Amino acid sequence: MYSLGDSVSVKEDWGHSSNVVAVELAQAARVRRLVLFHHEPVYDDRMLEEIFADTVRFEAISRPGHEVEVISAYDGLELEL
Repeated sequence: MYSLGDSVSVKEDWGHSSNVVAVELAQAARVRRLVLFHHEPVYDDRMLEEIFADTVRFEAISRPGHEVEVISAYDGLELEL
C-alpha cells in the first residue's frame, strides 16, 4: 500500500507494509507474481506509477535467482491462474 519511505515515517503505525517488504516476502516464498493492491486513496495515478516503477526496480536488483512478476492492481483487472 505504501512506499518504503511512507511506511517507516508518517504511516509507521498504520499496520500496512511497504512495497519493499512485499517484494522480499514474495522472493522468499518463490512466488511467480506479486500484485500490489489496496492502494492509498490519496495517491494520484502518478504516485502509484512511481511506487510501481520503484517496486519493479527493487525486485530486479534484489532478485535472488528467479524473477517475481510485479503487477499493480486496478479496477477490472482479471488474472488467470
